[in-house]
Amino acid sequence: MPTPRMMVVVFAATGIVVAAVVALTLRSWWVLLGVLFVHALATAAVVAYTLMRAGEGQGKPDPVTEASLEEERAHRGRPRERRGPDRQVFE
Repeated sequence: MPTPRMMVVVFAATGIVVAAVVALTLRSWWVLLGVLFVHALATAAVVAYTLMRAGEGQGKPDPVTEASLEEERAHRGRPRERRGPDRQVFE
């Protein structure tokens, strides 16, 4: 079974941030700035990876959408058939 990439990216970023927070025990302002920088990088990596994966492949539309698209293509160029109460008003 293949490893889900998104889970690997999130866990790696979480591990890096946890290690950086543990480094705060040194009680140094420079370490605090470094931790904030590492946190920003990890967050940016996860967001960038998520957006990259979200933009891949559109997939197939659901059956209802597909049927309505086919109906639109079939009726393109023909006058639309009136249904329901509109038919009574316009006839």
